[in-house]
Amino acid sequence: MEKDYRIIQNEALSHEMEEPRFIIINPDTGEILDNNNGWGYRSEINACRAYEYKLAESDDSNESLEVSEGEIEKAKDFYREHRELYQALINVSPFPPDMYTTLNDDGTESISIHDMDGKTRESFSLDVVKRLLVEYGYDKEVSAEAIYQAYNKYE
Repeated sequence: MEKDYRIIQNEALSHEMEEPRFIIINPDTGEILDNNNGWGYRSEINACRAYEYKLAESDDSNESLEVSEGEIEKAKDFYREHRELYQALINVSPFPPDMYTTLNDDGTESISIHDMDGKTRESFSLDVVKRLLVEYGYDKEVSAEAIYQAYNKYE
């Protein structure tokens, strides 16, 4: 199957975020197909994973599976050990729309103001957790349902 999209580095987002950011476009029309809600993706592979996941996503993806208490505990430890995932989960939560939370090296949180024009904050959902796990490459290591339930329970 031939890919009907192309991943490119977006100069405006890269400049704004002070690191390379990638988006997905239609190669024929130039239409932006996915820009990670205006944030861009940190790498081409993350953009590819997330977009492929979105393409393969089924309609029944919001159905939550039964998860044991032990799995929930392991999921909590997992996302707290993986700082970038934890930070992404924190920033999906319902904070004011112009605030962005960063995890410090000592485990504390700092809140900063970012230019949020053209960016949308997602509501926390199982679909968002699934997409984040795919984007960060952890979808084979931990269950999205366990992360979702652990985060709801502990944060």
